[in-house]
Amino acid sequence: MINEVHEQAADWKASPWKYEAGTPNISGAIALGSAIDYLNKLGMDNIQAYEQEIVDYTLPKLLQIDGITVYGPHDPAKHTGVLSFNLKGLHPHDVATGLDMDGIAVRAGHHCAQPLMEYLSCEATCRASFYFYNTKEEADRLLAGLNEVKEFFANGIGKAERTL
Repeated sequence: MINEVHEQAADWKASPWKYEAGTPNISGAIALGSAIDYLNKLGMDNIQAYEQEIVDYTLPKLLQIDGITVYGPHDPAKHTGVLSFNLKGLHPHDVATGLDMDGIAVRAGHHCAQPLMEYLSCEATCRASFYFYNTKEEADRLLAGLNEVKEFFANGIGKAERTL
């Protein structure tokens, strides 16, 4: 970053070297290269085709859940492996917590897209992301977990809160 340092002054290197403090992340660069090699070996077209297969399987079943709102195209052919949704009457963080208790990982929140949330008139959403390492069995667990979360809030603590 610097050529010389003195008590009252420093002589900085020219850009871009003055922004390169410390040791570069060499192991990270090697790992990134290995990950790219692995993905190229699998074939990006194969990965995309498998991801589409999971979406083709999951999205129609997700849309059948009573009270669900799915954001984005409802045609699986026009959708990616990222499915954003809400369950009517439930905060997305409650849905995510309920799913997490069953070992199902989703993301809930603004997803760094607060202007979109404002446009959609929703506080936040849940987001399930599928990739080549996910299975149809995991998609089924998500779908079953969503129904369990709905049942919990309809018959459990959620019902008591609604009567207050």
